Amino acid sequence: MRVVNRINLLALCVVTLLVVIGCGKKEKPKGRVFFSEPKDGAEIKGPVKVVMVVEGMEVKPAGAVVEGTGHHHILINKDFIPQGQVIATDDAHRHFGKGETEAVLDLPPGNYKLTLQFADGLHLSYGKDFSATINIKVASK
Repeated sequence: MRVVNRINLLALCVVTLLVVIGCGKKEKPKGRVFFSEPKDGAEIKGPVKVVMVVEGMEVKPAGAVVEGTGHHHILINKDFIPQGQVIATDDAHRHFGKGETEAVLDLPPGNYKLTLQFADGLHLSYGKDFSATINIKVASK
């Protein structure tokens, strides 16, 4: 009888441990980002108007970290930023920390890869799942 009780107690402890471990895991947010403007492969004269869209999250200004929210960044001729890494602040990493969803990029003529990257209030990237890349050509003005 004592052996059966110990086995039952051990089984109960294992199940409890598994439940506790499972509760601590955060699910990856589901959603995506994309440029509604310009389209991939577009040839553009003059400044480049971009319209940035996120689905599955809410756009909020930078500063506070609130689950399910963030803001846009455009990476110029760069790939996505891995999840959890801080997005740099320089000419190749444009921040839209006021919660902007539209912007005008003044780019000289040439071919560009634009990567839209969504990040939290502290500019920590949500990773590949919340990035999208297009290629455009800026023609002479």
